[in-house]
Amino acid sequence: MNAPNPAWAALVEQLRLEPHPEGGFFRETWKSALRLPGEALPQGRSRNAATAILFLLPADARSSWHRVASDELWLHQAGDPVLLQVADAPGVPGEEFALGRSPCYQVLVPAHRWQTAAPEAGPAGFALVACVVVPGFEFEDFELASRAGPE
Repeated sequence: MNAPNPAWAALVEQLRLEPHPEGGFFRETWKSALRLPGEALPQGRSRNAATAILFLLPADARSSWHRVASDELWLHQAGDPVLLQVADAPGVPGEEFALGRSPCYQVLVPAHRWQTAAPEAGPAGFALVACVVVPGFEFEDFELASRAGPE
């Protein structure tokens, strides 16, 4: 990754974002107080009903192929549009969404679907999104494809 763009570097600091294992920067901003019982969930373990994060991708970064065991709603917040790809397997053709370019401001990634994202080239030099996961996100339900695999 190149030297930080002052705009996104300041936003990372202001929002208290940390590096994410898939790439980019994140911070969990909300966790529902409501807990769902494990027997009611496909994961088989109790968890929060929903969680939310802020997720920032600098212009030269990409989110590695990954999937989670819950539905994930992506919401564009600021910066350049994000090219979000959703597929049945890492690197195979699937659906593409230009999140943040009219009329696409939110995208639902169904549970267990592979996804990757990268900002489109634009004046901001970054993309900021929020992701809401239902049932709530737990890192044990997160699967990252090999970084050596297809991008």
